[in-house]
Amino acid sequence: MIGLMALLLCGEVAADSHSLRYFLTGVSPIDGFPEFVAAGYVDDVQFVMYESDRKELIPRENWMVEREGATFWERKKFLVQEQELYFKTYIPNLMKRINQSEGEHVYQMMNGCELRDDGTTSGFNQYGWDGRDFISFDKSNMVWVTPVPWGESIKRSWDKNTVDKQRWKHYLEVECIDWLRKYLEYGQRELRVVAPIVSFTRLGDSNRLSCVVTGFYPQAIEVNLCRDGVVIDETLSSGILPNHDRTYQIRKWVAFDPEDKAEYSCQVEHSGLNETLVVIYGLKSQVMVNVRIVFGVLGIIAVVVNAVVVVIIYLKKGRGKSV
Repeated sequence: MIGLMALLLCGEVAADSHSLRYFLTGVSPIDGFPEFVAAGYVDDVQFVMYESDRKELIPRENWMVEREGATFWERKKFLVQEQELYFKTYIPNLMKRINQSEGEHVYQMMNGCELRDDGTTSGFNQYGWDGRDFISFDKSNMVWVTPVPWGESIKRSWDKNTVDKQRWKHYLEVECIDWLRKYLEYGQRELRVVAPIVSFTRLGDSNRLSCVVTGFYPQAIEVNLCRDGVVIDETLSSGILPNHDRTYQIRKWVAFDPEDKAEYSCQVEHSGLNETLVVIYGLKSQVMVNVRIVFGVLGIIAVVVNAVVVVIIYLKKGRGKSV
C-alpha cells in the first residue's frame, strides 16, 4: 500500500486531468510516531495535514482558510477527528478478526476523484493493511472487492450495508468532484496551468540521449521519445518529479548510437499546450544551448548542460486541448 501511495502521488497519469485525493494512516501504538495522520492533495499539491499528536488541522495553503473561513475549517477538523477515532477503534478489531494478537500494524485508507478536461470523472476508495491491499469499493457494481482470503468475511459484512455503499458512490461521483471544482477555483492562481519547456541533452560522447521536460503544471503529461516518428518502447524514465516552484519535471532517455542517421524527436502532450509539441534532435548542428535541469524529489540541483544540438520546435497537428 505504501508503494501504491507513491504511485498515486508521483506516477505518470492521464493528460488533461485534475485530482483530489486523501490519505489516512493509522498505526498501532509505536513510540515516537503519531497514531493517526491524514493528508489531502489537490493535483498533488498538499493543502491540508492532520496529526494525532498535535490535534490540529494544519492548512498547507493559505487560500484554503481564506476562502472557507474559520468556522468551516473547524468543521473539517471535527470530521477528521471522527476518522481518527474510527481508526483507533478499528485497528484492534481488525487484529482480532485476522488472529493477530500483537505486533505493530498499519491501517490505511485512500480515496479521491479525478476530473478530466473532456468532462469524464473517476473515483476510488480503498484500504490497506500492513502494506498490502485489503479491500476496495467497486462503485460501478456497488460491491466491495478484496484480494486476500481473510478479507472475505469483511467484504460480506460491508456488502450488506447498502446505505454506506450508496453514500460512498454519491461522494465519489458527486461530492468529491464538487469539492475538486471548488478547490481549483480557490487556488486558481497557485494551481494555474503552465506549459512545459522541452529540451534534448547529451553529455559529451555519451551514448544516452535524454529528453528533458520541465516547468509544467499540472503534473499530468504524456512524453514519448521517437525514432523516425515511431515511438521507442525501450525508454527509461525518471518519473514525474516536483520542482521547487510547484511545477513538475520528467526526463526520458534512450540508448543512442552517434552514427545513427535517423531522426530522433520528443513528443509532448499537456493541458498547457494547444497541440502536440514536437522537439527534434539534430546531429549535425554545432549550436550550443544551455539547459537547466532540476533533479530530486524534495530539493533541486541546477545543472547547466552544454549540448551540441539543434532544436526545431513546431506544433504537430493533433487534437486540441483547453487550458
